[in-house]
Amino acid sequence: MDNQQPLETCLCEGKSVRRMFNPKQLRIYILHLLVDGANYGYELIKKISEETAGFYCPSPGVIYPTLTLLEDLGFISTSKETGKGRKCFTITPEGRCFLLLKADILAEVKIKLNYAQELKAGNQFANEIELAVDKFKSLLRHKIVLQQLSKKESAQVVEIINQAVNRIEQVNAALLITE
Repeated sequence: MDNQQPLETCLCEGKSVRRMFNPKQLRIYILHLLVDGANYGYELIKKISEETAGFYCPSPGVIYPTLTLLEDLGFISTSKETGKGRKCFTITPEGRCFLLLKADILAEVKIKLNYAQELKAGNQFANEIELAVDKFKSLLRHKIVLQQLSKKESAQVVEIINQAVNRIEQVNAALLITE
């Protein structure tokens, strides 16, 4: 196997989805990535991690056997990089033809990629929401510890919180209707 350095910054931060693609989908996805030009296994791993918004970062133990299988099937060819010994993978005409025949599987892959990007965008908002909730909790904790809220004020805070929960549920219900 090639001497590959570990991924310096895997976008998944150790939280990779164990199996985002089934083996057929992964093979088709790799062929799809190679349509844009020749690439190395390590670069394919990085590209997959980026396109899946960091939710899936395949290991070399998954990528290289898949590349070997695709080569055995005649769908890709390899060449060695001079001096470094790294294998460069290129899609063959047979691989392009096979990819066209498997457009339905590629469509499934693209749906998963789009979903991953949507989750990433949602996670950005989730972080903002969590920060707002933490700020809110800190404020209340401060007021409670210092006993700065009267019974009446405490009751008003509880009412405000319950109203906020109801409004958030209404927003969520409205979103479900429009989808």
